[in-house]
Amino acid sequence: MTTYKIYTIEQGLIKTNNGFDFENLTYHREDGPALIKYYDNGNIEYEEYWINNIRHRLDGPAYIEYDETGKAKYQDYYINGKFHTNEYFFKTLLKLKINLL
Repeated sequence: MTTYKIYTIEQGLIKTNNGFDFENLTYHREDGPALIKYYDNGNIEYEEYWINNIRHRLDGPAYIEYDETGKAKYQDYYINGKFHTNEYFFKTLLKLKINLL
């Protein structure tokens, strides 16, 4: 059975087995992943970081996929909804930090 844990602005934390329960809601969480999907064995299948319905994370990948043992096997980096390769992500992040000085 597929299990999801979703954080939304409208309803806060939603735990569901139905993917339709969180349609038309705003994914948002500032202190962790906004969407977590679990394997039947309870391990995380994937997690996604969203702010105001935009895939976003400055301190690591915004999408992380795991195998059934819990080992990370794939990741994508996003800043404000824009996909970045691993190398470009860190260059962009450094530019953002320099602009804040």
